[in-house]
Amino acid sequence: MKSIKGEGSVNCPHCEENFDAEFWTLIRGDEDLELKDALIGGELNLVSCPSCGHFFYHERTIIYFDPTIELLAFVWGGKEEDFEKQKAQMQKDFELLKNNLTSLNINYQPFYLKSLTELKAMIEYEEFTRTQSEVVAALAAQNNFKVVALKPSVARVSGFPFYAPIAGEEYTLANFVKASEELLKQNSALNMLKTMLDEVKKTSKLPAQVK
Repeated sequence: MKSIKGEGSVNCPHCEENFDAEFWTLIRGDEDLELKDALIGGELNLVSCPSCGHFFYHERTIIYFDPTIELLAFVWGGKEEDFEKQKAQMQKDFELLKNNLTSLNINYQPFYLKSLTELKAMIEYEEFTRTQSEVVAALAAQNNFKVVALKPSVARVSGFPFYAPIAGEEYTLANFVKASEELLKQNSALNMLKTMLDEVKKTSKLPAQVK
């Protein structure tokens, strides 16, 4: 499934001119980095009225999809008071997407967001998570530890990195705790790893890994 651009009629909120415009309806965050940057920069689906030159956002639901980190978000870009009504439609769209694209194995729940601003914040947090995860993996390698890839959708809601270090061959509680404590001694700024370690010690349960 690729990024999708549509075309339709829009009304300028400034001069009420009606004209046709192009707009993105689906963004593949793992493939189209330019579109991802445009979203973060506030330029996605920004249209200009050919009559008065006024710039405005085309109010339409956008789907943001990055299967590499199990992130699927439906974003309503219109008035906040219309969000709940649109959310019901977005939920129907998700079921349709999931049922028709079984090859993508979407076995996680999507996010329903009120605005592109919320999506921008989510993507920026994902970048922070990637950075922390890469540091965990690199530091683990320096210590001859292995890492286990965690299920991204599970790690995300818990504030965990995408990797869990282990001091041994098996993904066991003891191996995880030993490796994590050592890495945190060497880099106390790995806040997400500390969060995960504290939770594992509290519950004695290891985070779900990628099968």
